[in-house]
Amino acid sequence: MDNRAIHLIMFTLSAILSLAIKLNREVYIGINGGLDVLLGLVMSYLYIVILVSGYVTFAHSVTNRKLSNCIISITCGALLWEIHQAFIPEMYFDWKDMVATLMAFTALMLIQHYKPVGNSEHGSVAIGKG
Repeated sequence: MDNRAIHLIMFTLSAILSLAIKLNREVYIGINGGLDVLLGLVMSYLYIVILVSGYVTFAHSVTNRKLSNCIISITCGALLWEIHQAFIPEMYFDWKDMVATLMAFTALMLIQHYKPVGNSEHGSVAIGKG
């Protein structure tokens, strides 16, 4: 399975899961403290996965360098947004969201390392041989 297929599956499943959580989160809040934390963390994790997977899925051409830069940029943006919330009275800073963001970063970088999007010679998406 090539990298685009992996990211298409991740994009689809993450989008469906985040939509399901967003629509039903109020039903599950207050049942269990651990569940409340998990529901909050999953959204931060899925945010990064959806953006990066969407980029790989829908971009015309993706190179390993572009994808690495994309993962780093989106992660930095999400972390800066979380830090920014600490300075806005109406917002809520949660260090656990930062941990979830870093976990998504780690998972995506591992996928990138073990299943790169293309070869460095051509700078385009690898075509599966088989």
